Amino acid sequence: MFLLHTPRRARAPAPWLRPVLTGLLACAVFTGASAAPAPTAAAGSQLLRVQNGLVQENEVAVANGAQALADAITHATGKRTLWVAHDAVGSALAAQAADYAFVKPPSASAKLLAKGWHLVAVAQAPQGFGVDFIAQPCPGHAAEVLLGGPTLSTLGVAASGPAKCVSLREVWSAPDAVLLAPAKGSVVDKVAAKLWLQHASKLPPTVHVQYQNAVTDFMQVTHAAVIGVVTPLVSAKWRAAGGVVLAHQEMPFWTVLAAPSVGADQVARVRAALLAPQARSLDRVLHVAGWVAGDPQTYADFVHWLAAR
Repeated sequence: MFLLHTPRRARAPAPWLRPVLTGLLACAVFTGASAAPAPTAAAGSQLLRVQNGLVQENEVAVANGAQALADAITHATGKRTLWVAHDAVGSALAAQAADYAFVKPPSASAKLLAKGWHLVAVAQAPQGFGVDFIAQPCPGHAAEVLLGGPTLSTLGVAASGPAKCVSLREVWSAPDAVLLAPAKGSVVDKVAAKLWLQHASKLPPTVHVQYQNAVTDFMQVTHAAVIGVVTPLVSAKWRAAGGVVLAHQEMPFWTVLAAPSVGADQVARVRAALLAPQARSLDRVLHVAGWVAGDPQTYADFVHWLAAR
């Protein structure tokens, strides 16, 4: 079940609406965190942790991608590599140090790099990466979007009258603007707040759900005239279906990292394997356009920008 956090200037949904809202926000496929391999790494093997972030993915696809990356590390290092999803870490793995990590949230990559982890490679996004604001198009008016309306009541937001068409320039000050964002305090949520305050003096009411997919699912099913907060991996489908992308804030993309204990020769072998032409089949499974060596400073600069006022 997705968690719903009611904004300050909002009222809780009516009791009879809660089952409806729960069903609408639960229509994305369950995350593949439970697809982790054996709970402990065998003697002589190494461990890869996979941190997928706040996009729900098909369980089989998550497992296939993680296994393909583990196999690539195995072939590069000559040491068997097991993997486990970050969300599935249990007591048996809590104290077990990982040797490698595949990390999607850039803030998580920055934290590990600050602790001495090595940047093996940075994935190349199939399209620009970051945080996007998405909205419902205003029928017949390409330069306007719909905001407000009675569907907001399902989110616990008081609204009256029909949704209104608002020009793209007026969105930031529109009294009917409501943000629908993934988990409160997540990097996507924080970047969204920073991006909004670049255009306005204060944040609008914000409702949080657990995953990015729930944002677009809710907007598509109910046609709620809110401003959704997602990454381009999600907003690309929204735009392709006729939706509007209001604004974009760039973020660094996914990383493969090696623990401080991993030797430089092993890091170089894995990097070479990811950057080699033979890695194209792995790229397709992971839905990336390729790999580059990358620069750790990019991630340090990102968290510095995010923390700055």
